[in-house]
Amino acid sequence: MNLIKRLVAGLLNVVVLSVLLLGSCAGPGVVYSQSPKWLLEDVGTGKPKDLFFVAFMAQDGDGSAQLNVRPYNIDPASEGFSGVRYEMPKELMTYTWQYGEGNATIDARTEAHGSQLIQIFVAGDTPWTTLSEYRVVDNKVYPLRYASSNSWFLLLIFPCFFLVIRLEKPIRSRVRRLLQIKPE
Repeated sequence: MNLIKRLVAGLLNVVVLSVLLLGSCAGPGVVYSQSPKWLLEDVGTGKPKDLFFVAFMAQDGDGSAQLNVRPYNIDPASEGFSGVRYEMPKELMTYTWQYGEGNATIDARTEAHGSQLIQIFVAGDTPWTTLSEYRVVDNKVYPLRYASSNSWFLLLIFPCFFLVIRLEKPIRSRVRRLLQIKPE
C-alpha cells in the first residue's frame, strides 16, 4: 500500500510541477502577445512605422472585391488593386494571409459624424503582434496610435521558472502530507 501511495505522490508531483512550468512559460508569452493593446502610443506627425497596417476592400486582378490588410506605406494600386475603399462594411472582421503567415482582426467602429475608427490587431508567424489604430474620413486614412509586442515581457519567464524551482520542495511535502506518507 505504501508503494502505491509513493507512486501516486510521484505522479502528482510531476503533474503539478509540469503545470507550473508550462504556466511559467505560457503566462509571459500571452502577456508578450497582448502587450500592444496596453502600450498604444500616438503616431505623431511623422510617417507611421513599417508595421503600421491598414485594411481595405478592393477589387483584385480578376475583378472580385475582397478584404486586404497591408502595411500603410505600400500603395494598394502598386500591388494591382483597384476600387480601394478604406471604410469597412462590418464592425468585426478577420483576415488571414497564407497558411502559417499570420492573421489580423479588424475592429471598425462607425462614429456619429460618419467616420470610422479602426483598430487592426495583427499576429505574425514568428510570433509578433502589432496594433494599429486609425480614422477613416471620406476614404482617407489618418493614423492615430500604434504599438508592437514588447519582448521585455518574455524575460518574465526566468523569474517564473525560478519560482517553480523554489516551490518544488513545498509541493512535494504537501503531496506527501495529503496522501499521509511518512517521511523517510
